[in-house]
Amino acid sequence: MLKRIQIAVLVSMSIWGFGSVAYAADTCPGQNGKQYPDNLACEIVVANRGNTSNLKGLPTTVASQLGQLPLASAVSGSGLTLNKSLGVFTASQDSLGTILTQRGETMGKHALMASFTYQHFGFGSIDGIGLKSVPTVVTWGSPTPTAYTQGTSNIDLSINQYTVLAAYGLTSKVDVALILPFSNVNLRTRSSLAYYANGALSSTQNYDFPGSATGIGDVTANVKASVFKGEKLKVAVGGEVRFPSGDAANYLGTGAYGFKPYIVLSGHGRLTPNVNIGYQWNGNSILNGGNNLPSSFLYSGGADYRVTSKFTLVGEFLGQCVINGPRLSSTTVTIPGAPSTRNNSLNLYNASYAMNNLGGGFKAQPFKHLVVNASVLFKLDDAGLRSKILPLAGASYRF
Repeated sequence: MLKRIQIAVLVSMSIWGFGSVAYAADTCPGQNGKQYPDNLACEIVVANRGNTSNLKGLPTTVASQLGQLPLASAVSGSGLTLNKSLGVFTASQDSLGTILTQRGETMGKHALMASFTYQHFGFGSIDGIGLKSVPTVVTWGSPTPTAYTQGTSNIDLSINQYTVLAAYGLTSKVDVALILPFSNVNLRTRSSLAYYANGALSSTQNYDFPGSATGIGDVTANVKASVFKGEKLKVAVGGEVRFPSGDAANYLGTGAYGFKPYIVLSGHGRLTPNVNIGYQWNGNSILNGGNNLPSSFLYSGGADYRVTSKFTLVGEFLGQCVINGPRLSSTTVTIPGAPSTRNNSLNLYNASYAMNNLGGGFKAQPFKHLVVNASVLFKLDDAGLRSKILPLAGASYRF
């Protein structure tokens, strides 16, 4: 029903030698020049001792992704439909519903559903650059550089997310839902730094900072209304409001309010296609220096097919276009005195980009009101902060 996944945070610092460190307060909240990280948002900064001006787009990217991580749909389908003449539920000819996208229907008046999902995000790259070996070169001195800090970082970032969702049919055409995520974030940064001055190697240092955080994420409230119900087409509109309840400094939340209006179109029957269109607006966040996180245009769709009354196959496509977000590209820098005349580094710039995923899964109904599901998403491109695969497992129960 929702999509929240995508976080982004940017790290920016400056350094002169390895003795004193000055941290940019807008991208490393609460650090104040300390030698050890106080929170996960500062870990990459401290591990690189200021050599992260080229990586300052990373925290904003993480925060944007956190706000768009895909979540299971509230209307999961129970395999039952209400027979109004008899006043009882009977077997439905529709499938058990979608997993990550939505259909243009509502649950029904006074219907109540609760669900739980687990997802694992193992981020491996940002803009196609592997996080296992992130190169940076920072120059010091103006207008002619007199010193250089060369670094290579191995960044391990993963999130285990557990989400509880409760949805209620306010009327026959209006549903309300509350989404409460809990996350365990693990971030380990290992860096190797070399400092060159006056054409010679001055000193080297290695750092290893493992860190983790566990807690509530950003709570989201959703309202969805059915506006058209034809023989072959159903249309619904809705809106989601995200509250910055998660600890943004530890990547448990975005640190920003968010609002997403959307429209859903879907078919009807044994094979049910659907199309979801929305726009994600984000407020200001400490992970983006107090500025607004990038907005996104969201587009997704798929189809679910009823194999039997108790088993459904689901195929889904999830996409978004991040508007004027931070991006990284590879470049090279010449460092006097370094073993190589051309040293890999990163270039930071802002641009719009698309992130697309394709996946599939199933839904099964082992008992009358219980539906279990599992799916896997695969990335189709390299833009943004990405995982190769996104596994999900969950269950929902209609009361």
